[in-house]
Amino acid sequence: MIKYIKIICISAIAVTLLIPYCPEKVQAIAIRPVSPSGEQVKGDQWLFVIGIDTYLEWPRLKTAVNDAKAVRDVLLERYCFDQNHLVELYDEQATRRNILGQLRYLANKTSPEDSLVVFYAGHGHLDPITREGSWIPVESGTKDVAAWISNHDIKNYLRVDAIKAKHILLISDSCFAGDFFRGQRGKLPEVTDARIKSVYGLNSRLAITSGGLEPVSDDGFGKNSVFSYFLVKTLEDNQKPFLIPSDLYPKVKAGVIENAQQFPQWGSLVGTGGQQGGEIVLFLKQDYKLKQLSSEAQTKQVQLERLQKMETDAVAAKKREDTEIAAYEQQVSELDDKIEAMQKRLGSPAVRQDDSLDAMLAMVKQKESQAAKLERLRKQREIEEAKRNAEIRALQLERDKQISTMLKPEVEKYEQIVQSKYGASMKEAAWQGLVAKCPPGWADNVDIGDLSAMLLSPTERKILAEKKRLEEQAILIKKRKEIEERKRLEEELGRETERDGNFIAYTTGVVYDKNTGLEWVAGPDRNTVWNKAKRWVEGLNVAGGGWRMPTTKELKTLYQKGIGIRNMTPYLKTTGWSIWSGKTEGYKSWRFRLDTGNVSQEVSNYSHNKRGFAVRSRRW
Repeated sequence: MIKYIKIICISAIAVTLLIPYCPEKVQAIAIRPVSPSGEQVKGDQWLFVIGIDTYLEWPRLKTAVNDAKAVRDVLLERYCFDQNHLVELYDEQATRRNILGQLRYLANKTSPEDSLVVFYAGHGHLDPITREGSWIPVESGTKDVAAWISNHDIKNYLRVDAIKAKHILLISDSCFAGDFFRGQRGKLPEVTDARIKSVYGLNSRLAITSGGLEPVSDDGFGKNSVFSYFLVKTLEDNQKPFLIPSDLYPKVKAGVIENAQQFPQWGSLVGTGGQQGGEIVLFLKQDYKLKQLSSEAQTKQVQLERLQKMETDAVAAKKREDTEIAAYEQQVSELDDKIEAMQKRLGSPAVRQDDSLDAMLAMVKQKESQAAKLERLRKQREIEEAKRNAEIRALQLERDKQISTMLKPEVEKYEQIVQSKYGASMKEAAWQGLVAKCPPGWADNVDIGDLSAMLLSPTERKILAEKKRLEEQAILIKKRKEIEERKRLEEELGRETERDGNFIAYTTGVVYDKNTGLEWVAGPDRNTVWNKAKRWVEGLNVAGGGWRMPTTKELKTLYQKGIGIRNMTPYLKTTGWSIWSGKTEGYKSWRFRLDTGNVSQEVSNYSHNKRGFAVRSRRW
C-alpha cells in the first residue's frame, strides 16, 4: 500500500513538471512613467522572477524563493512594474520546460519599446566539459547536464532579435554566473541627469550577478541571501526617480563584499545586441516621490511650527517681563513720591511724628532694595531676550540652509537651460519655473537671472542689502569729507593770482608745479647759510604748514633753461643763483645752481648767492 502511494506521488510530480506554467494575470492599470527626457514612456515594464528551493536531487536551498519574491515585491510596490507584466516561477513550477517556455512567451509579447528585468535565484553549476555556467531547473539531476539551462541558451533568448525589448537587465543570484558577460572594469562614471537621459536612449543588455566563476553563499540575513538582502535593501532605500544599474550595483557590491566571501559583478551581455553605454532605467513610482516630498514637507512644517512657537513664546515672555518691570518701577516711583513729601514737610511746620531719621533710613533702604531688584530684572531680561533671539536665529538659519540646499539642483538646471543656445528663448519661463519651486516670499525682490541672490534667504538678502547701503553711505561720507577737506586746503592756499603752462601762483606765495605735484615757497631773498635756510623751512606755517627742504632731484625739476632771469618760473621770486638742498655731509651741503642746472657741494656756512626754498607734495 505504501509503495502504491509513493508511485502515485511521483507520478503526480512528473505530470506537474510536464505542464507548462502560465501565470495568472490580475487585471490592473499599466503604469506609464515619464522618461528621463520628460516624455511619457511608450513601452511596458516586464518582470520575470524565478526562485527554486525544493530541488528533487540537488541540495535544498534556504532563501531562493524568498529572494525572488522579495525582489518581486519591492519592484511591484516601489517601481513602475505591474501584475499584468509579471511572470514568476517558484519551486516545482521552475522546470526547464517552463523557464524556456516563459522566455519564449516574453519573446512573443515584448515590443521594441519595452524593458525587462529577469531575476533568478537557485542552483548554478559549471559544466565540467564546456566550462560554462548553467541554471539548474527544479527537476534536473546532478549528472544530467543536458537538462540544465546553459548561460549560452539564456543569452540566446535575451538577444535583441529574440526578446525584442529595448532594455534587459538580468540579475542572477546563483553560483558560476560570472561567464554571462564581459565585466565592467575601472571607475564607474558619475550618475547625472544628463547621463541617465543618454543611457536610456540606447539599447541595453546588462547583467548583475552575485559572484563570478565560483560558488556563492546561500546564507544571509533573515530570509534572504547576502546578495539579495543588499539588492532589495538598495531598491528600498533609493529615493531617486530614475535608478540605473551602474548606480545600483556599487551599493549592492559594497554590502556583499563586507559580509561574504564573494564578489558581485556587473557588465554587458556579450553578443546579445546591446549598445555600449546603454542602461535600463527603473522608475520610482510617483506616489513614493510624493510620500518623500510629503515627509520633507512635514519636517519643514514641524520646524516652522517650532519657530512660530518660539517667536510667540518670546513675545509672551517679553510681555510678562515688561509687566514685572513696570510693577517694580511703579513701586520705586511711589517711594520717590513719599521721600519728596517727607522732604517738603521737614522744611515746614507740618512735620509728622513718623518723619524721624529711622523712618527716613528705612525708606531709603527700601528704595535701594527696590532699585537693585529692578536693575537685576532688567539685566535678566536682556540675557533671556538675547538667548531667545539666538535660538530663533539659529532655527531660522537652519531652515534657510535647508531651503537653499533644496533649491541648488533647481538653480543648476535653470543655469543649464539659459546657457544653452536652445534655451535662451525659455529664460523667462525657466525663471518662473524656478520661482515656483521656492517657498512663499523666498524669491521676492530677486531679479531674473540673479542666481546668487536666489540661493540666499530673504533675511540674508536684507542683511547684505543693509551692509551694501552702509558701505555706499560710508563712501559718500568719505567723498563728502574729501571734498570739504579739499575746499579747506584750497582756502589755505589762498586765491590764484596767475598761471602759465605748468605753474600756478597763489596769494599766499605758494607756487604749484602741475607736472610734479609739488608746491614751492621761495625763502627770504637774501644771502643765507644752510642752517638758517633749514630753520626758516622748519618754522614755515604758510598754507597749513608741512614744509621741508627739497632734495637735489626735486630742485632739478625747477630748471628750465631760458625761462625767466634764472632759468625757472618767475613766480618763485629770488635774486640768488644757488638753492640749498636738504642733503648735508659734514661741514658741506649740497646746492643746486640755477645758472648751470648742476648740483655741487658748498661749505654750509658760505652764504654768497645762496637761498632757501621750501617744498611739499600737494595734499589732494
